[in-house]
Amino acid sequence: MRRIATAFFILLSAAAALGAQGAAGEWVKYTSPEGRYSVRLPKEPTLSTQDTTAATGDKLKQHLAQATDSNSLSMIGYFDYTSALSFNFDRARDGMVDAVKGTLLSERAVSLGGNPGREVKVSAKLPAGPDVLVRARFFNVAGRVYVVQFMFLKSNDTPALAEKCEKFLDSFKVETGQ
Repeated sequence: MRRIATAFFILLSAAAALGAQGAAGEWVKYTSPEGRYSVRLPKEPTLSTQDTTAATGDKLKQHLAQATDSNSLSMIGYFDYTSALSFNFDRARDGMVDAVKGTLLSERAVSLGGNPGREVKVSAKLPAGPDVLVRARFFNVAGRVYVVQFMFLKSNDTPALAEKCEKFLDSFKVETGQ
């Protein structure tokens, strides 16, 4: 299952978008019927998918929605895993930290609608040089793993940006009953 952690390498591939400018103003509510979730974002997200392989050889399709604005990147990713696989929060955390060659700053247990989760804060250096901070929440909901991430330049770490991060992370909701 170690390779499931590679699902978090999307963090690196999307990091280049940090410099992109987004529209100011009201956030939009984005709902993913396929992903069975909703979230508030600074603007409509860009959607993509990618195939990966778990350590067991099982193929997994990762789904990603990301939105950037002038000083942050908001991302939601998810993938389904089969009953032959299991998800482990510790390995997911370690895989994310390893993928970004970062340092774990903090972590705590969280939940979403009674489903288990984990929140981490990671410091990392992008290949281009700047230091970034990443706050991510992982949730395991009925065979689906959600990864909700907020990334920004460490030099931009302000109370206003921390509030924006909370607004994004706290807006994530999983639609149940489907």
